[in-house]
Amino acid sequence: MKIGFASVLIGCMLALAVLPLAAQSQATTGIIEGRVVDKDGQPIPRVAVDMVNKATNYTKTVKTDKQGRFRGLLLPLGPYRILANKEGFFFAQQDGLQVTVGKTVSVELVLKEITDQKLVDLQKNLENAGEEQRAEIMESITVSVENFDQVVETARVESSVSLGEEEVQGLPNNGRNFLDFTLLTPGATIAQGPDGDVISINGQKGINNNISVDGADFNNPFFGEQRGGQRAAFTFNLDAVQEVVVVGDGAPAEFGRSSAGFVNVITKSGTNKISGSTHTYYREDSLNARAENPDGTRADKFPFDQSQIGFTLGGPFIKDKLFYFVSFDLQSSESTKQTDPNRIEERLVNFFRDLGYPDENGSIDRSNDAHAFLFKLDWNIDFNNLLTLRFTDTSSEQVNGTFDVDSWGRSANAIETADSWSISGQLNTAISDNMINELRFQYAREDRPRAYNGPNIAGSDRPLPDTAFDFGRSYRFGMPFFIPVDYYDTRVQMNNNLSIISGNHLIKIGAELNVTEAFQTFVGFANGRWIFNSTDGFLNYAQNPNYVECSDGSTSFSGGCPEGTSITGPVLFYLQQAGVGGLSVEEAGTQTIDTTELAFFIQDKWDITPTLSVNLGLRWEAQMQPDPITPTDEVFYRDFIGTTRNGMEFPSDGTIPSDESMWQPRFGLTWDPGGLGESVVRLSAGVYYARIPGLALAGTRSTNGSRGQSIFRSSELTPILGPPPAYPDLIPTDTLGDPFRPDVTVYDKNFRNPRSFQVSATYERQILPKTSVYVKATTIKGKNQTRFLNLNDAALGSPWSTGLGADGSNGIGNLTVVESGGESYYESYTLGFNRLFSDKLLVQGHYTYAKDKSHDDNERDPFTFRYATITDLEAEWGYSDRDQRHRASTWALWQAPYGFNLNVRFNYRSAQPKSITANGEDINTPQDRINPDGSITPRNLGRKDNQFRTIDVRLSRNFVFSGFTLEGVVEIFNLTNAKNLLAPQVTNLIFNFDGTVQSGTGTPRQVQLGIKSRW
Repeated sequence: MKIGFASVLIGCMLALAVLPLAAQSQATTGIIEGRVVDKDGQPIPRVAVDMVNKATNYTKTVKTDKQGRFRGLLLPLGPYRILANKEGFFFAQQDGLQVTVGKTVSVELVLKEITDQKLVDLQKNLENAGEEQRAEIMESITVSVENFDQVVETARVESSVSLGEEEVQGLPNNGRNFLDFTLLTPGATIAQGPDGDVISINGQKGINNNISVDGADFNNPFFGEQRGGQRAAFTFNLDAVQEVVVVGDGAPAEFGRSSAGFVNVITKSGTNKISGSTHTYYREDSLNARAENPDGTRADKFPFDQSQIGFTLGGPFIKDKLFYFVSFDLQSSESTKQTDPNRIEERLVNFFRDLGYPDENGSIDRSNDAHAFLFKLDWNIDFNNLLTLRFTDTSSEQVNGTFDVDSWGRSANAIETADSWSISGQLNTAISDNMINELRFQYAREDRPRAYNGPNIAGSDRPLPDTAFDFGRSYRFGMPFFIPVDYYDTRVQMNNNLSIISGNHLIKIGAELNVTEAFQTFVGFANGRWIFNSTDGFLNYAQNPNYVECSDGSTSFSGGCPEGTSITGPVLFYLQQAGVGGLSVEEAGTQTIDTTELAFFIQDKWDITPTLSVNLGLRWEAQMQPDPITPTDEVFYRDFIGTTRNGMEFPSDGTIPSDESMWQPRFGLTWDPGGLGESVVRLSAGVYYARIPGLALAGTRSTNGSRGQSIFRSSELTPILGPPPAYPDLIPTDTLGDPFRPDVTVYDKNFRNPRSFQVSATYERQILPKTSVYVKATTIKGKNQTRFLNLNDAALGSPWSTGLGADGSNGIGNLTVVESGGESYYESYTLGFNRLFSDKLLVQGHYTYAKDKSHDDNERDPFTFRYATITDLEAEWGYSDRDQRHRASTWALWQAPYGFNLNVRFNYRSAQPKSITANGEDINTPQDRINPDGSITPRNLGRKDNQFRTIDVRLSRNFVFSGFTLEGVVEIFNLTNAKNLLAPQVTNLIFNFDGTVQSGTGTPRQVQLGIKSRW
C-alpha cells in the first residue's frame, strides 16, 4: 500500500464524516418523488407533503419547490400514504404506495382550491383543534385516492428486478436459498464451474458479482463468492427476507466493486403490530422420482431425508419508536450416494482393503446440516434520525460434501463447513429538508475450515495421498490434495453518503472504507498427489516401485527401458508440497492476506424536464494489496528481476500491484416519450471494476521458492529429477536443501483489476391496464481479465530454467504469472413482460438470447493452465465456458378459489460449451486441441449435455382462525423430472484440480411437504 496516498484518502473520508456520508444509499431504502399541481396543471410551491409508513408511523415531511416538486429520500421500506397540505386548498391524500429497495415511486397530486368559507375557517382552526375534532376536520377537507397503480417505473435507470415479500415467500424454492431467486432476473443464470455452481450475470464471472445484505457486503474476500460459498443450504430464513433485488446492468456510480451484477437482500423489520410465523418442511426419497442417467436409463433412488424448521417474530418494544425482529431456521439432511458396489474394479477394492482402506466401493453417507439466526432492531430516535442494528449467525456442515463423482472411492472426500456471523448498523439523519445522510457499518467474520474424515494408512497416522488413474473410469482415491485447510476471515466496512436536493438535481457524494483479513493454513500436496496412466500401471507400481513402461510398449520391473527407448509411465505426475529454509509445510502455508478497499463517488440525477432525466456519475476505487511475505531482495528469483532473456523481460518486480486508478464514469437516461407514465426509454453506459479475491494472491506470497516449494516427479523425467517415491510414501524433505527449479508464482508488474464497459438500452411500455412489455439489448466488453500463464514454458525456450545458484544451473520450474491480458465480449437481447391480471394473479417472464466469448474463463484456479499453447494465446478466443445461448424464466402467483394458492416458476437454460478436437472428440487436456499441422482448434466448439429446465410448483391452502392462519404446503421441484445432468468443467477428471466436482445425474423430481402458520 502507498501509505501517503491512503492516508490522504482516509483523511478526506474523516473530513466528509463531519457532513455524514455513505455509499449505495438506495441499497436499503427507497424514494417517493412527484409534483403537486392545481386543477390546471400549474405547480404549487411550499406545499407540505407528509410521507407516512403505515406499518411503523415513521413520517417524513418535505415541502415542494417553485416547480411543485418534492422528494422523500432514504425512506424505510414498506406501505406508505402521502398527504399534501397547503392553506386554502383541500388536502390531497394518496394511499397504496409501496416503497421497495432502490425504487423511486413517482406520483402527481392535484390540489383543489377551497371556495367554501366554512371549510376555510375550519382549516385555519386545524392546529388548535382537539384530536377527535381534528380528525373530523381532516376528513371534511381531504380528497383521497385509495389505490396507486404504477406499472412502468419511469424514474429507474438501471435494469433490475425486485422480488418482494409475496414472491419470496410464495414462489417454490428448492433449498430455501435466497440466491435462487436471482435466476428470475434477465441475464442471470447458473453456470457449472470448477468450484461448483456459480451465479453468472450477463455472462460475467461469478466471482465478479457483489452481494450484499441490508447494504453490507456479503462476500467472502478469499474465494470471491458469497459468504458461505455454494455449500451452505441457506443463510437466512426466507420468511425473514423482505425483498431481493438484482441489478444486472446500468447501476449508477453509487454501486461498485463489481464488473458483473449486484444482488441485494433486505431483511424484515418489526412494526407496530406483533406478528410472526413458523414453518416445518420435510422431504424424503420415497416422495422423489428416479433420476435419469447420462445413458438414458433411470438411476436407482438413494436414501434421502431432509427437514427444515424455523420461526420469525416481530413487533414493537415501544410503539412508533422501537421495533424488533428475530428469525431462526434449522436444517437437518442425510443422504446416501454412490450406492453401486460395482462402480470400482474388485482388484482395486481388494488392494485398498489390504492398505487399510476397507469398502472403497461402499456407499457414501452425506450430511447437509445448517442453521441461520437473525436479530434486528429499528429505532425511530426522532423525526430526523432512524437507527437500525442487525446481528446474524449462520452455520453449515456437509460431511462428504466436497466431491460427488460416481467412480471415486469413499476416501476421496472431506467435510465442508462454514460458520459466519456479522454485526451491522445504519443511521439515517435528516440534516435539513434538502440534505440527508446515511451511515452504515459492519463487522463480519467467517470460519471455513475443511477437514478430512477418512481413515489412515494401516499402522500410520497418515491418510492415503490423493491418487488418480484410469482415463476411462476416472478413478480417484485418498485425501483430496487441498485438504485439510484452516481458514477464517474478518471484514470491517464503513459507508457514508450525503444526498442533496438542489432544484431539479439530486446529488449524492459518498465514500467507503472496506478492510478484510483472510487467514489460511494451506498445505496442499503436502500429503502427495499421484496420477498414474492406468489401473494396471498403478497396481504394478504399488507392488514394485521399479516398474516402468517404455515407449516401445514394453514393461520392466528393474527401473530401466531397452536402449533407444524412453520411459513413459506409469507415473504421469507426482507432486508434493514442502517448506523451504527449515520451514515446515504448515509454516510455509500459513499467511494472512490483508486487503484495503477505498471508494469515492459523486452522482447527479438531473430532471431536465418532467419526462426526461439524466444520471451522471463518477466513481473511483482502489484495492490496496498486501506486500509479499518475503522481501523482494530475499526472494528466490531476485536475480531475475529486471533482466531479459530470449527477448522476454522478467514479468514481475517482486510485488503484488495495487490498483489505485479504477475510475468509473457512469451515464444513465430515462425518457417518458408520451409523458403519461405509460412508457419509458432507458439508456445506460458505464465502466465497472471488480475486486481480486485472496485466492489469486495466495500463491504469489507462499509459492515463491523462498517459503514453499512443490516437488515434482514423473516416470518420464526419472533420469533428470530422480524416481518418484515408492507408493504411497513421500519424499523426505528434511534433507532437500535449497529448492531445485521450484515452481514459482508471481504477479505481472503491470497487473490491473478486471473491468467491464457496459451499454444497455431498454424500451418498456404499458400495453394494457396493469400490463407492460419490454425489450432490452445489452453489450459488455471485458478488459484486464485475470489469466494464469506459464512464462517458463518450453515453447518459449524455458528462459528462466537456469541462471540461479553458484554455477547458474538452478532456476525456476513453472513460472506461473498472474496477469490481466484476457478479454471478453457479451451481447444479449431480452423480451419480457409484467402482467397483473388481477389482485389475485401476477405473472412475469422473460426470454434472453445471448452470446458470450472470452480468452480465458478461469475464475480463481491458480493450479491450471487452460490454453493450448503459450505462443498463440489469441487462439484461445472463443465461446466462454458460461455461454448459454438461450435462457427463459417465467413465474406466476395465483390466489385460486376456495382458499388455495397455486404458484409456479419455470427456468430454462441451454447447454454450456465444451472443447473438442478437430474431429469432434472430447479432449483430456487443452493441448489436445493442437492439430497435427500445428493449427489450433478453437475452444468450446462442442456442447455439454447439461441443458437445464425445471417446472417448480407450490400448492397451498390457508385455514384462517381468529388472528391466526395455518397453511398446508405441497411443493414439487422438477415436475416433469427433466434429467438436468451434472457435467464437470472438463471431460476427464484425472488431471482435474478443481476444488469441488459434481458429475452424473441431476436432481430428480422431488416433493416437499410443509406446514406454515402466521399471526
